Amino acid sequence: MTSPKGFLSESRLENGSWRAVERAIGRLFVHTGWPHVAVVGGPGDHGADVIASSEERDVVAQVKFKSSSEYRAGKKIVRDVKRAMEFYDISEGVCVTNTRLSDSALEYRDTLEQEGYNIGKLEGARLLKMYNQLPRWPEVDFEPRDYQETPIRKLLQLYHDGADRALLSLATGLGKTFVAGRVLGGILDGNPELRILILADQKPLIRQFEESLWNHLPKEVSTHLWYGNESPAYNTGIDIGTFQSLDNPERFPQSRAREYDIVVVDEAHHAPATSYRRVLDKTDPDFLVGLTATPWREDNRSMEELFGPVRESLTIGVVEALRKGYLTDVDYRLYCDNIDWEHIHKVSQKDYTITDLNKNLFIQERDDEIIDEFQKVWEKSDTGRAIVYCASIDHAKRMATAFRERDFGARALHSSLKDREVQRRLRSFRRGDLEILTAVDMLNEGVDVPEVDIIVFLRVTHSRRIFLQQLGRGLRLAEGKEKVTVMDLVADIRRIAEAIEIDTELEKGEEREVLTHSFNLQFLDQQAQSFFREYLQDKAEISTYDDTTKVEFP
Repeated sequence: MTSPKGFLSESRLENGSWRAVERAIGRLFVHTGWPHVAVVGGPGDHGADVIASSEERDVVAQVKFKSSSEYRAGKKIVRDVKRAMEFYDISEGVCVTNTRLSDSALEYRDTLEQEGYNIGKLEGARLLKMYNQLPRWPEVDFEPRDYQETPIRKLLQLYHDGADRALLSLATGLGKTFVAGRVLGGILDGNPELRILILADQKPLIRQFEESLWNHLPKEVSTHLWYGNESPAYNTGIDIGTFQSLDNPERFPQSRAREYDIVVVDEAHHAPATSYRRVLDKTDPDFLVGLTATPWREDNRSMEELFGPVRESLTIGVVEALRKGYLTDVDYRLYCDNIDWEHIHKVSQKDYTITDLNKNLFIQERDDEIIDEFQKVWEKSDTGRAIVYCASIDHAKRMATAFRERDFGARALHSSLKDREVQRRLRSFRRGDLEILTAVDMLNEGVDVPEVDIIVFLRVTHSRRIFLQQLGRGLRLAEGKEKVTVMDLVADIRRIAEAIEIDTELEKGEEREVLTHSFNLQFLDQQAQSFFREYLQDKAEISTYDDTTKVEFP
């Protein structure tokens, strides 16, 4: 079956956009069985738009989209491919355009071929022929894991039975996006004309979601991004956008919003927020699906109103996932050797606020001391990838610099960076060129780097949802990875109370959706362990106090 508006059809090649055509070439590699494909085009790409790798070979592609068939891709496309091949140390390159290469480009390509460069070409007519000859489904060998089979079957059953909503809640690391892709592929198999909208709250999430869908979709179903100045080029297939981009009545009028048969909300715990509801309320889908790893909100706004009741067959929490071996083991280390024991005797029987206690009890650790401790853990790392959560942008920058001074490959990730630079640093981290990312609330959602086996908390997080999201960056299973080591350099009594409460509940054998016996809690200072376990034994509620709450201590 060939659709006039499939992912690399005439409609795509004629209408673009140039970004969409770059991604379509990435999808072409995915569809034909390449296991590792990265769409990397943009400033600082060193001439590469797409890099595809297998065990046998690597290929780098430069893609030029022309708005008219009269225009040709000039000599620069060949120059860019040559530059990319040299920078990425890849022996095979390809020039891709929706029209044709110019005579000067072909002559330069021939010259480079005589010099030993292997540079192919994919022009518009050949691209279209290749697309028409593709099998309907991509050549992939990713089969669902056993624990994913049940939610896939249940969601398909709900859809075919006429249910109008569902909430899929899988702990971080269990592949909720994979499950969603399988479900959408199953629905589209018999109804490829259906219109689907996927909503998320960050650009990196929609890019990642789009690319993950390519493994599951028939070729006649296009995907489009709706972000910034990019909009769908034609009205078929799957549109993927951010709430922020679509919270504009002129850009996303209700008439357009009501075209969609299915709406999927990624990181669905955000959906009850007022600004997100404005977008959702404009839609009227036959089936609304929420995806989340953390099905609760600190403001207690209900998710069931939007997505219906929590179903056991669509829910796997962290406790169950760890117990059954779906996630890696956790070695959780509380560093409490920075306590001013002399001051403890002075504060006896006094009412202190949480802020007062933290200020008086904990001695500020110096950066070099923190890195000394990190280096000890790093030497035993299986996979050599770490995320360090910092308190501010300046803190993240300072720590990244300190790590680099110790010869680690480290960079900060924060909201002041341009999107392109954020993506560049994430790509380097995934490839292993960067060993450490120091982050400020930018790695909570949607980042999939299974190799991460060290998480460092240099800031306190009192949101259960955010804490589990950040911890979840290290919970995925990976080849050669035995566990994730968490270094919690606490400077807040509430975090200690929370950890002790978790550990106490686990010892009771109660199922609590946080951590299980796979969670090994260690106090690195025995005096601190004895003191805090005794004092906080019956004061678990401290973990929920705000900064101004007064407590009697000890």
